Amino acid sequence: MTRSRDQRRRRTTVLAGLVLLAAVSLGACGSEDDEPTSQDAYCDAAADLRSSVDALTNLDLVGEGTNGLESAVDAVGEDVSTLKDTAGDAASDEVDALSDSIDDLKSAIGDAGDQLSSESVSAVSDAVSSVATSAQAVEDTLTDCP
Repeated sequence: MTRSRDQRRRRTTVLAGLVLLAAVSLGACGSEDDEPTSQDAYCDAAADLRSSVDALTNLDLVGEGTNGLESAVDAVGEDVSTLKDTAGDAASDEVDALSDSIDDLKSAIGDAGDQLSSESVSAVSDAVSSVATSAQAVEDTLTDCP
């Protein structure tokens, strides 16, 4: 009978060791290393900006109209604001130039009003291209983002 007690003790000891090992392993999963850094925040903001600029440049102006265009521009503007808040001095000149490009685009949209003439569509198209170019300059500057 002592043999079966010894076997039970060994099993209990092994089981307790496995439970302790599992608890330590699971505890390591929630370490502080998993918390986002400021770099993660501005890289995420830069990725969001890239996505909203892509949506803007691929917008079907005829199908979406000026309301769709204004919504797309607003999304880019919000992403620029988030990037300014998270990036600090990183790419500040480029972000300022992008903000200026967005303001120019808003002016072109305002000038077009509800009348989409070939001249106003051309002006809006040029302004969208300028926003895309400025956004690319921001992305090129943030070389520490994946």
